[in-house]
Amino acid sequence: MVNSEKIYIDFASKISFFEFIQEEFRNSKLDIKSLDKEFKVLKNEKNWNINKLSDYIKQYPKSFLIFQEVVQLLRFTNAQLIHFIFDVEKLNCINLEAIFEYLIFNAKYDENLRKLFLNTIDKKLSYEVFIKDINNYDKKYLIAVFKQSVSRYIDKISKTFSILEKRIAKNEFTDFSIRFANYLLNSYRLNEVLESINIESFLKNKKIPIDTKSIHGNYAKIKILRVLEKNGFINIDNILQKNNISVLKYKIKEPLDTNLQDKKIFCTEKYVENIIKPNDKKLKKFDLIVFSNLHPKFLFEINFYSTEGTKIGINQNEYIELHKYIEQNFDNFEFCWITDGNYWLTNQGKNRFLNLLNHFKTIYNINLFAENIDSFK
Repeated sequence: MVNSEKIYIDFASKISFFEFIQEEFRNSKLDIKSLDKEFKVLKNEKNWNINKLSDYIKQYPKSFLIFQEVVQLLRFTNAQLIHFIFDVEKLNCINLEAIFEYLIFNAKYDENLRKLFLNTIDKKLSYEVFIKDINNYDKKYLIAVFKQSVSRYIDKISKTFSILEKRIAKNEFTDFSIRFANYLLNSYRLNEVLESINIESFLKNKKIPIDTKSIHGNYAKIKILRVLEKNGFINIDNILQKNNISVLKYKIKEPLDTNLQDKKIFCTEKYVENIIKPNDKKLKKFDLIVFSNLHPKFLFEINFYSTEGTKIGINQNEYIELHKYIEQNFDNFEFCWITDGNYWLTNQGKNRFLNLLNHFKTIYNINLFAENIDSFK
């Protein structure tokens, strides 16, 4: 009879805690050298007011990028951008005529917004024909399309600043500079912030955290790949990429097998022909695949949990179904789960692990995988 408690104790005694072996931060992508004029004016002025700041923003639209980097970690949210760029009170008012007039104004003076608006109605529709036939359209429909276009416009300018830059510089849209200046001075207390930092030096040295989910997600995989390479396994990701192979067949064929015969090989992030996710019937991409005699053999999912989260339950259910599916339908593949992290040391983690032993013969963590590396040669 399987001693589940003993299996858990062995697993828990070999649990790994997260190590900071990856880059945690990146530098800002702001091109500081191209903003000399903006910085010069900004550093010389010690006491901004709404008029001076809005004039500065209008004259130097790229200053928006400087302020964004000071105020935000990455960029302004879409809600903030809509508030700066558009008169939200007009967009939200119940008076359809007022919104309609605002629509016409924006379509007339902002060519990028106009293009999005017209393309939503008809990709072949010109502005001249639209204005000529405007009374033939239902106003509610046009307002709905306008609001859709506002959302798309925000998505577009968040990726391409030059679109917003053109709008800021136009005399017709001085309201942007006023709203933005008001936000910086009143909501963000810009004068006090600028007094407390050397803005250029701050932005040169600004560090932006890399997504912590991806860091934690990659950690166990990095450790496992190091174990494989330390034990003489060869990563063939580059070879597969050169040959445009993302879906593995049961056996590697020419031109891959020439230099790989009798070698211990593995690859990452690949599909295997005919192995699907039972829930949606789509091909399953595996974190790691270890070969035996040039055949994909051991199919791994790898993850790391420092804390409790819904993702654990989702993964658990998927892997149980996948393990059962592979076991019932394929004699030549073996599904393996490598999971690690101090979540498994909690009472909930222990109970989950003991329950999982009803579905898996073995669940590996990083150290258990290293101990059992000969099983995969």
